[in-house]
Amino acid sequence: MTFAHSETAEHVRATLGAVMRRRREATERGLVEVARPAGISPGFLSEVERGLKDISTERLLRVAAALETTVAELYLELAKELGAREPVDAVAWEANPRVQLRRMSEMLGNDALRTAARFTTFLAMTETAPKKRPIGFLR
Repeated sequence: MTFAHSETAEHVRATLGAVMRRRREATERGLVEVARPAGISPGFLSEVERGLKDISTERLLRVAAALETTVAELYLELAKELGAREPVDAVAWEANPRVQLRRMSEMLGNDALRTAARFTTFLAMTETAPKKRPIGFLR
């Protein structure tokens, strides 16, 4: 599988670091003011912000708390920086086919529903009955 430029580890690391730095600078706080409550050294935080070091999940949680934000907010900003599009109003499909059909029908306009109904009728009329296969001991 070929990856886009934004999917290299180096680019993701650098972008996450830039997001963290912007958040820190937006609150007008220095490296020490964020690193100390997070339990990491200012040097390590600087390296993370410059994309030189990876940060563990535990440390990222502590840095996010020190920045008075959440990891989800950081990841959301990271996703946008990496080119993610806004999510489509995706709805999980029900297991019940009738509910699925109702939902799909609600998304279509009247003309589209008529076209789908006509096409379904056409398929039903032109399709031959499937061959009956013997089952079990009836062979």
